[in-house]
Amino acid sequence: FLSEACDLVFDAASVGKQFLIVGTKKIVADLVVRAAIRARCHYVNKKWIGGMLTNWSTTEKRLQKFRDVRMEQKMGKLQYLPKKDAVKLKRELSHFMAYLGGIKYMTELPDVVIILDQQ
Repeated sequence: FLSEACDLVFDAASVGKQFLIVGTKKIVADLVVRAAIRARCHYVNKKWIGGMLTNWSTTEKRLQKFRDVRMEQKMGKLQYLPKKDAVKLKRELSHFMAYLGGIKYMTELPDVVIILDQQ
């Protein structure tokens, strides 16, 4: 089965398909990030958000909100907000970064999903 999986990944990569690597266990979380960055693919290494792929329209809206808040932070708009609102947006941004940071540039559903476990 490992040989078949390697062939599938090689064939998909040679055609230019998008990959999503999922590994949420503590043992593999750091390895997932490093491997995904090296391979230039998307990843999830924190808690899997239910419906991330099956309810793609909602995930797209959350990703757009994430991008908007990041842009506001980069442009310095948060410093002009009331302190309470700025803290709320920063907390929301850190939540987005933790759970959606690996898929922030994903524009469509991935072609291949690789799920890792410690075994």
